[in-house]
Amino acid sequence: MKRFTERQKDTYAVAEESIIHEENSYTGEAVNRLAQFENIFENLVKSQELTLSELEKLRAADKTKTVHFRELLTKKLTNSQMLLLFKSGGIE
Repeated sequence: MKRFTERQKDTYAVAEESIIHEENSYTGEAVNRLAQFENIFENLVKSQELTLSELEKLRAADKTKTVHFRELLTKKLTNSQMLLLFKSGGIE
């Protein structure tokens, strides 16, 4: 994976060739990569919320021993681990 950012003291910088300044915004490879990461994070958070909601419904219906419940519990734990990785990198 090509890295677009470079650490500079307390911040990061992106090379000019990785971004394109348009009239009122910026585009380019670095902006697209940022969008991809944001989309992944956003989808992960939504997935976790839906998973937690579904687990609560199954608990309320006393279906905690079903395969579906266990699959969702595994998904919840996996999502939690991924969210912790993002959090450890300063993304919340």
